[in-house]
Amino acid sequence: LQAALLYTSKDGERKIRVMTQALPVSSLTSDVVKSIDQEAMCNVLAKQALSVAVKTNLDNARGRLQQICADIIRSAKAGDKRTVSGYTMPTQQGQQNEDEDKDKPIPDNLKLLPLYTLSLLKNVALRGGTDVHPDERVQAHQLLSNMSVEQSLRYVYPQMFSIHDMDSNAGMPSDSVAAKTAGRNSILLPKVANLSVDRLSSNGIFLLDNGVDMYLWVGRSSDPAVTSALFGVSSLENVDMSRVRLCTKGNDVASRLDTITHALRDDEGETHILEPKIIIVREGDAAMEARFFWHMVEDRASFSGGTYSYEEFMQFVNRPPSASGPTGAPGGMGGPPGGMRGGPPAPPGGMRAPPGAPPPPGQMMGQQS
Repeated sequence: LQAALLYTSKDGERKIRVMTQALPVSSLTSDVVKSIDQEAMCNVLAKQALSVAVKTNLDNARGRLQQICADIIRSAKAGDKRTVSGYTMPTQQGQQNEDEDKDKPIPDNLKLLPLYTLSLLKNVALRGGTDVHPDERVQAHQLLSNMSVEQSLRYVYPQMFSIHDMDSNAGMPSDSVAAKTAGRNSILLPKVANLSVDRLSSNGIFLLDNGVDMYLWVGRSSDPAVTSALFGVSSLENVDMSRVRLCTKGNDVASRLDTITHALRDDEGETHILEPKIIIVREGDAAMEARFFWHMVEDRASFSGGTYSYEEFMQFVNRPPSASGPTGAPGGMGGPPGGMRGGPPAPPGGMRAPPGAPPPPGQMMGQQS
């Protein structure tokens, strides 16, 4: 690949700069699959989907994303095929090979692509429904169109941390290579939770960060000592939320949480740290929880193309292409589980991933890059 830039300086000098890059080529699907960077691919697919959405509509953009993800996964699992003049030749076994491909594991470098694709389908920029304000969607389009790979990944699949039971060392500098840290001072982060309402509990406090906004979800039965340390009151029930302010110092819990939120915004390429915007969400506050639950991408949503849970979407991308139609997924809204309205639900179940699906990226990586 070669690109040339012709330039004329203010002194009238004519200059040309030629940039050349040689890329390896292969006729084997397996070689191409091994070279895929799923995080970079998610960034490219997001920008392509935004272009389709603007030119046509959101349904077409979501449908294209689903199909591309399924085609990539199925091709990767199928392995190398005999080709003639660039066309794949059918095999003798036909359906038998398709059934065998279904049982093959997804290559390690593509295991999270379905999760990222599902998250993108439910992102504000592409999600359906009438609850997204036009201004919100336009802002999401602009943000996603100009984000780097790392920024778009966090925006599409946010990080959610369990604050109420964080380790005593969380919020402190760490030298451990295996620990998940953030910021220039390698601040140790709390444990990561899946983006599902099943991981929330009424006695918990959770911090969600998408790189733009932060949400602090507070359960109605959260520990009064922790709630008092963070907000100055033992409970947020019957409290005017417009008057609630998050404490940033004065006690150990507040100081460590403040350090964590700033570390998540601490970019080594910036000379200053932006003050993070933290939205406090009280359990039971329907207006505030609606926006918070948009980020629970592993649950079902109530718009076309968003009715898949993570487990159901994995079944869809693993199904042989000869299977007809999408998996029937109920269209119920991915809101809070029934137990969270009638009383405190059971605690999170060990941060499990759906059967056959990899865990969220926060549990697979070591130190944050």
